[in-house]
Amino acid sequence: MSKKTLIAFLVEIALYVLAALTFYQGFHYFMADVDGFKHILKIGPMFLSCFMVTYLLFAYYYLTHQPNEAKRAKTLKANGLGFIILSGLLLVLVIVNLILGNYEFGYVTAIFPVDIILIDVCMLALGILITLKRDWVLANIPVICKEYSTPKRLTVIMRILGFIYTWIALYFCGALLMAPTYIDLTTPTFGHTIPLYLLMLIASLVLFWREFYLAYSKEKEMDKGIADGVRYAALGITTVLGIVAFVTNLAFESTYYISHNLQCILPIDYMTSLNLGPKLLAFCPMIALWINFICSLTIMSKTQKKEATEPLS
Repeated sequence: MSKKTLIAFLVEIALYVLAALTFYQGFHYFMADVDGFKHILKIGPMFLSCFMVTYLLFAYYYLTHQPNEAKRAKTLKANGLGFIILSGLLLVLVIVNLILGNYEFGYVTAIFPVDIILIDVCMLALGILITLKRDWVLANIPVICKEYSTPKRLTVIMRILGFIYTWIALYFCGALLMAPTYIDLTTPTFGHTIPLYLLMLIASLVLFWREFYLAYSKEKEMDKGIADGVRYAALGITTVLGIVAFVTNLAFESTYYISHNLQCILPIDYMTSLNLGPKLLAFCPMIALWINFICSLTIMSKTQKKEATEPLS
């Protein structure tokens, strides 16, 4: 892997971690006002500012996966304007709420609302940089990997499913990173949550592995045997853990292990007793890996058939 590609790949991981932390925090701001959205003008700028980092992650992902330079330039221009308009508006709303006394310093985080203001200022500055230095940005952010060639309809479906899966993985990655602030090892039902914590990690590793594999396979630096071995191991471990997590959820559903250990990261489950979070963790990483595996096998099979039927030059 070239130095430029490696740096771009590491930047993507760093953005993912930042997006996970802010997405997790933003979701909790959203849940705080979900009952009728009575304080939308106060809470809205808070969670929308947090979700702007996720927007940045998606914009960066597209930039590093789109080989068409004309489309890259057009999308970058649109995103630059998007960052300026959205972050500028959110910054004004946050400052107005601060002047009106709707925000108290430190009542959400130790530096609140300075952290929200910093997010908006950074995103606004980034939008201005992109607008003024678009050619420089395009030249310095390489295409680190290219998506497999798939039918247009399937591409749209997979992209939508990919967005949904990424949101789920981001939330649980943020929850895992914040674990030291809420985890309680002394509860009698803590052991029931261990498969879920492992799947929180695996949900993100599924994304990292796919990006790593595509980037390396593009430059043909990864041994096929090693790549296949890691893939099969990931499939096996994730499938077993998913089944264990699902069975654990069914077996211990009556022990209130979510309210004992996970109420702060699964607020919907705590309020509705749906146990949706454990089911998402049990099935989403497993299904994502199997879909990716089946699609890649189908695409490779078609590619091999095409190469076999093409005349030698």
